[in-house]
This record gives sequence, structure tokens and C-alpha cells, in this order.
Amino acid sequence: MKLTKQFLAALLLATCTSAAMACSKPEAPALPDPDTAVTPQMVKAKNDVKAFLADAEAYLKCNISTKQHNNMVDKMKSVAADFNKIVRAYKSRMAG
Repeated sequence: MKLTKQFLAALLLATCTSAAMACSKPEAPALPDPDTAVTPQMVKAKNDVKAFLADAEAYLKCNISTKQHNNMVDKMKSVAADFNKIVRAYKSRMAG
């Protein structure tokens, strides 16, 4: 019985923490310098950008103001555009 109560308390805490994290404004990831980046850095950047966009999508579902919503959408577009620019530069450098 005691174990069940502890399990339920832990489950409730995890659920509340996940919900609170979803409504926290995510930070944009740091992107590597395409002139010096190596493949593992680019893969990490891709994964970081994907995680940021997923977190930002969750943030947009929170009860936030229109201004906060628009600012986050603009930030998402900016991060995606910056990442795509870096990928193009990286690929160009790797092509020789």
C-alpha cells in the first residue's frame, strides 16, 4: 500500500513537471560555425534544432498571449532559417 502511494505521488510529480516544462519558453540552441564544424557537431545541431522546434510547438499550445505566440513563431522561423543557412555553408565547404 505504501509503495502504491509512493508510485502515485511520483507519477503525479512527473506529470506536473512535464506540463510545467511544456509551458516554459524554450531556449534556442547554439549553432556551430559552418566553417569549422565537423559532422558530429552538425548532427547534434540538427537534433538540437528538432528538439527546440518540438518544445516550441508545445509552448504554443499553452495559454499565452498573441504577442508571445507570434514572437515564438518568429523565433522558430529564425532558428530554422539560420540552421538551413549553416547546413548549406557546411555542405558547400565539404563539397570542396
